[in-house]
Amino acid sequence: MDVRAFGSVYGQTASLPYSSGCQVSASGLNMTFPACRGIYVEGHNKTASYTLVCTLADAPASPITFDHIRSDTLLPISITSISGTSDVEHVYLFY
Repeated sequence: MDVRAFGSVYGQTASLPYSSGCQVSASGLNMTFPACRGIYVEGHNKTASYTLVCTLADAPASPITFDHIRSDTLLPISITSISGTSDVEHVYLFY
């Protein structure tokens, strides 16, 4: 089955392009939001690694920790919240 989106046809296994996104501040606040399709992690120190504590869309009661994330990393995961214990500066949610 092919998917028509954004004027193109994508095969069933192809990744679809993101249609929108928004920036959230990820450090110091507990953030909840509708499930996204991917996230982009941006940090203030390009050589450091960061920790992101978030809740996956398909496991709402089980926060998980991603360690050693580098700045400017695109993660194709669907999350619904970011914990205030994360030390990344900004996260962009893609829908």
